[in-house]
Amino acid sequence: MIRLENISKSFPDGDLFNNVNFFIRRGMRVGLVGPNGSGKTTLLKIMLKKESPDSGNVQIEKSTTIGYLPQDIVIKTNLSILEEVLSAYPEVGDLEGKILSITEQIANDPENTTLIDKLGNMQNRFDSLGGWNLEDRAKKILSGLGFKEEQFSETMDVFSGGWRMRVALAKILLQEPEILFLDEPTNHLDLEATIWLESFLSNWKGGLVMISHDRTFLDWSVNQILEIDMKKINLFHGNYSRYKEEKALRMEQHRAAYRNQQKQIKEIERFIERFRAKNTKASQVQSRVKMIEKMEKIEAPTEQNHAMNLILPQPSRSPINMASCRNVSKHYGDIEVFNDMNLSVERGQKIGLVGHNGAGKSTLLKLLAGVEDVTSGAIRTGANVTKAYYAQHQLEILDPDETVYESIAKVSSGWSEREIRTYLGSFLFSGDEIEKLVKVLSGGEKARVALARMLVEPAHLLLLDEPTNHLDMVTRNIVERALIQFTGSIVCISHDRHFLNNITNLTCEVGHGGIRLFEGNYEYYDWKIKEEKSNQPVEKKTKLPSKNKLDYLERKKIRNRLAWLEKRFKIIEANLEKERTITQNPDYADDYEALQKALENMNTLENEYLELMEEQERLIVD
Repeated sequence: MIRLENISKSFPDGDLFNNVNFFIRRGMRVGLVGPNGSGKTTLLKIMLKKESPDSGNVQIEKSTTIGYLPQDIVIKTNLSILEEVLSAYPEVGDLEGKILSITEQIANDPENTTLIDKLGNMQNRFDSLGGWNLEDRAKKILSGLGFKEEQFSETMDVFSGGWRMRVALAKILLQEPEILFLDEPTNHLDLEATIWLESFLSNWKGGLVMISHDRTFLDWSVNQILEIDMKKINLFHGNYSRYKEEKALRMEQHRAAYRNQQKQIKEIERFIERFRAKNTKASQVQSRVKMIEKMEKIEAPTEQNHAMNLILPQPSRSPINMASCRNVSKHYGDIEVFNDMNLSVERGQKIGLVGHNGAGKSTLLKLLAGVEDVTSGAIRTGANVTKAYYAQHQLEILDPDETVYESIAKVSSGWSEREIRTYLGSFLFSGDEIEKLVKVLSGGEKARVALARMLVEPAHLLLLDEPTNHLDMVTRNIVERALIQFTGSIVCISHDRHFLNNITNLTCEVGHGGIRLFEGNYEYYDWKIKEEKSNQPVEKKTKLPSKNKLDYLERKKIRNRLAWLEKRFKIIEANLEKERTITQNPDYADDYEALQKALENMNTLENEYLELMEEQERLIVD
């Protein structure tokens, strides 16, 4: 449906990527990954023809329908959220009004065959557009994204930017375009909505290209990974976890190939040096010189600096009881969020708050931080316990006219310039980057500045509301490692399950006016909730994965088939490249038969590729 041919793009400070060749077909769900600034959003916009490449072509089939959710979207309308979503099908709304009008006319003139025929034609068209169940579908999608039924009639202007983004996403999903383009869709979703969306996308039959830094979400939502790294673009089959395994294998193979080639080069160079002065060996020496000159050099392996560390200022020893809620109630008018709620946060506890949208997770953090007052009851903080609070909209309090350096210098009294620079380096700001104004930073860069500001002073208790939003995976790993090593206590909200599983040792479910505690991370909590729903004892519920139910011969057959599929994928890719070379060769510009044959071969190969990819998915799932 969409084909990229020899796409290259550069910015004034250097190349983003060169000679990108890639096609998107129905059934391909692609996760676009890479560090912030690598060009993910730029490549996505080039695919959409919203940005032009420096060279190359983007071909989109004329009949292809596309849905696009950018990172930032502004919706200005007086419509209710349901009306805004339904406006994706303006013809349906128009037909519905006309059908109602003609029905009333027929009631006054039941023998008018012209009106009856007209009504029948309109009803057929209405039916073909799915008009009878369109509103139900819209409500189902809105509910999945966290809206309550009573909110459907509320106008858009009462909702924050994040909730308006959800409406925009609902509108796109209702349209069911042939290809979806989503740029970090989970940034404005809570965990419950994130899980709903990944389930929706895992069953998506069309094409999908998505940027996301949530590895668990990618694992469930995509079947291919397109990586931008070190100005190169590589395609990996499978989900994110499979990509990490395959990348590690490719990297090891690259290191081995590089070492072997370097060893070969050194041996040849030693021969040249040893026999350069001997006339009897002149031809052999010259042969080896040419051999080195013609050799296609393997680049030295380059990897991102994963050794980079963020060292958080560690707090002094605190009392066992860091903070406590005693018989706390919190009301907003007639809305009761908490009623007689009790909670203790103790030294060493790292608590993840979970619960449905609107349950009160952010409110609980605000109460613990002292940003909100209780309606009744009391919140007590341990003696000399210091707290640091990272709000979900922390980026908005940054001064846009300050530099990155100034923003940290303002809150790090007594630090030398070298200390500030070193600290900023741990948040991936170095060199001239620290002199950038906050207002020109990307969302991910602003998030790093906001986190850096909050973590300057040692605190006993960190209260974090979606701290990884906008952060790429490299930065998330750095922040994760720092929080794992943090000796104080943490209470956090996150829709990133990988983050919750690595950081937390206690899960607090918020809802129905109170809380429930689970002695483990999110994975344990999720397992425990499923156990409760199944109404079975833990011993009976524990089962081996479905693969282990198969006998040995069946498992071996699947392994062999998967291995064959991997080999076949490589053969198809090589053949595709050969055919593509013909279509791009000027010598064949006037050879219609050769070009037509090459295009037909490419189409056949691509169809086989997709069929085998679907088979691979079934085998892995089974």
